[in-house]
Amino acid sequence: MGKKLGFLLLLLPLPLTAEPLLKNTGFDKELAPWECEEGKIVPDPDNKDNSLLEIELDGGVFGLSQAFKWPEGKKELTLSFRIKASAASKDEPIQWRLRIYDKDEASALAAGAKIEKSGEWITVKQVIERPESAPVSMMLESNRGEGKLWIDDLKLG
Repeated sequence: MGKKLGFLLLLLPLPLTAEPLLKNTGFDKELAPWECEEGKIVPDPDNKDNSLLEIELDGGVFGLSQAFKWPEGKKELTLSFRIKASAASKDEPIQWRLRIYDKDEASALAAGAKIEKSGEWITVKQVIERPESAPVSMMLESNRGEGKLWIDDLKLG
């Protein structure tokens, strides 16, 4: 006689994927929900299947912003993106900075660097600490430089 074997199938819930803090991080076809008066979505010159943000620096200035909610209990987040400049050099760098804003529109400078080379993609990855006030939005900005910038894959997590 054959034996009957019983099988117990245990179904476990799959871990939930966390909602990204920033939306449209790849600048897919449109700018929203980002705000950037100096920017427009264009095909990636290196990969026509990819779109990215092109910014025309106006007197060295641009501002790219989006609202987000800093996760409770997280003391730091990692900022990452790739960026390329059309006209940067050691003598005339492009400076970018990340500001974190609270509900009263006060800001804290959270990260920054200079781009000193043209025509090459730079991958930025910086850990930022949670400001003391409750963060509600972020702005990637510049106050120095000329030419165009291309930005893609901007994430905060």
